[in-house]
Amino acid sequence: MAYERGMLRKRLTIATRVQAEMGAFGKNSEGQKYRILGTFYGHKGWTKGMKAMHEGALDAYDTIMFRMDYRPTIDRWCLIKCDGVWYQIQSLNGDAHDRQLQITAIERPNQEVVLVVEQPAVSQSAVQENV
Repeated sequence: MAYERGMLRKRLTIATRVQAEMGAFGKNSEGQKYRILGTFYGHKGWTKGMKAMHEGALDAYDTIMFRMDYRPTIDRWCLIKCDGVWYQIQSLNGDAHDRQLQITAIERPNQEVVLVVEQPAVSQSAVQENV
């Protein structure tokens, strides 16, 4: 059973981590880069239950719960952008059978996210035609 359409009112932009490129002295020192997976609809709310009580005892009130349709490409290293704010995933619980994904995330202290834009692949035949 998937989530009802009325519940999924927020637009969530999901970005996945890109593997660092090798530079002259090892890995690239420009920091972590991300690639946009897509924009999906989801629900943004506060955590509830025992986990929320435990986090409240630790003064972690900035923890947000996202719920959305199941996407196998979303993992723990992804970032979520909602209402102009980037969130780092802490935990995620996906159920492919019920087509549900529940994500616990916190707001990133550093909102500067480096996004890479992938160029469309050019086929070898197109390159040979231009020569």
